Amino acid sequence: MIRGKLWELHDDETLRQIDAAAVRLLTKSGVRIHHEGLLEAMAGAGCRVDRAAARCYFTEKLIRETIEHFRSKPSGEVEISPGWNPQRHLHHGGSYPHLLDWPSGRRRLATKRDVIDMAKMAHALDEFTGVGKVLTCCEVDQRMEPLWAAVTLAGITNKPIGGGEIFEAGYIEPLVRMGEVLSGKSGDASLVAACDFFISPLVFDRKQAEVFLEKRRFGLPIVPGSMAISGMSAPVTPAGTVALAVAELLAGWAFGYAVSPHLPAGGITATGSMDMRTLTACFGSPEALMQDAAVVQICRRLYGIGIHAATGYVDCKRPGIEAAFQKMLPLAAAALGIGMYPGGGGLLSAGQDYSPVQHMLDVEIAKAVQRFYGHFEVSDDTLAVELIEQMIAAGRTDFLQTDHTLEHYKAEQWYPRWFDRTHWQNQDYETQVERRMLERIDAYCKAAVHGYERPDIDKSKLAELRRIYDAAQRSILG
Repeated sequence: MIRGKLWELHDDETLRQIDAAAVRLLTKSGVRIHHEGLLEAMAGAGCRVDRAAARCYFTEKLIRETIEHFRSKPSGEVEISPGWNPQRHLHHGGSYPHLLDWPSGRRRLATKRDVIDMAKMAHALDEFTGVGKVLTCCEVDQRMEPLWAAVTLAGITNKPIGGGEIFEAGYIEPLVRMGEVLSGKSGDASLVAACDFFISPLVFDRKQAEVFLEKRRFGLPIVPGSMAISGMSAPVTPAGTVALAVAELLAGWAFGYAVSPHLPAGGITATGSMDMRTLTACFGSPEALMQDAAVVQICRRLYGIGIHAATGYVDCKRPGIEAAFQKMLPLAAAALGIGMYPGGGGLLSAGQDYSPVQHMLDVEIAKAVQRFYGHFEVSDDTLAVELIEQMIAAGRTDFLQTDHTLEHYKAEQWYPRWFDRTHWQNQDYETQVERRMLERIDAYCKAAVHGYERPDIDKSKLAELRRIYDAAQRSILG
């Protein structure tokens, strides 16, 4: 059992300073909301609304009521039960516009063929228990694309399928109906991502508001998100960026409190920093990690609301050592409560690209981290004192050939699938180790696609999904 207290990035007084700054932003500058219905709801909640400027000015009373309403007092304690599963699986999902090919490095907008191939791969490989929408298809009208993806994936696999980001309110209801068909559960919104991100600083446009309200109609939890970027859409200082991110989360919770107070609340922080040398927004920088950790701590310690830091959202552009570094860096802040496992399976270029080769590397990394957190058992059998004494008495130093080793080595040790643990071979061999590893992974992924066999799938469910799709197409496209 691993047990302990989370670290604290700042003292409570400093966190209260940031909270005061966030509240001031909401009460003095307000949020620009380009939606009459949401403005009306906020006016009904006691906010001052300037309809000509499409701006909502919050009251501190509403903010504090919102916090108390959603407060759940998440613990500052960490407790990880012992146990380790060598077959750890990673999430297969996302909404990435490009597929990055290896080894050519060619990057292209995802086609229908690409979406189908990645679904076949996820179905065939035991690394994935579900098949997600990792790619956004450029060949389908974006008003219908999430619905097309759901129907397509359901026709490829009998594993659970996942959805992606939501940009149009009109396809939420059909996605819920599809979820109901697939699971048999009323109101199944598993194909709809709950998060609603602000446009920093403090803008909620018409489409965002429409999507927000439609999600609440179908009972999705209230999950506002901030992607404030220090030096671009937020102050260059981490403190200023954190204050803005906190203000956006508070505003999102207040929207939910005014519209659907019966729903649970969470949140996502995915802040970034502007690299002034290249003018690139960076989400895998140490400053971004520090900002996200601070936002998580304020929400947990001051507000009692648990939120998620999207630490898998990193900037690396190709599989390899830089990607491994960026995906492992967030573990340096695990003790601050932002998450204990690498995320962003297959994600590259800050969510613009998906690489199946990188995804397999991410699985490898996650399995190693999970092995560490899996701890180890202490018992008479694992202490093996009698065995050690026997070996000493016999003058032996080789435990390799003992029955004890044979019985325990698989359960006690992690064996990488892709990383090279062999002894030094020669210079030519060693300089090509990483490339050969990537070639093997690439061949593994492509073999899964080519070797795909279609499972038995309920044809009546597929027919019902197609009926929902056709009806939505007539309604949305006219």
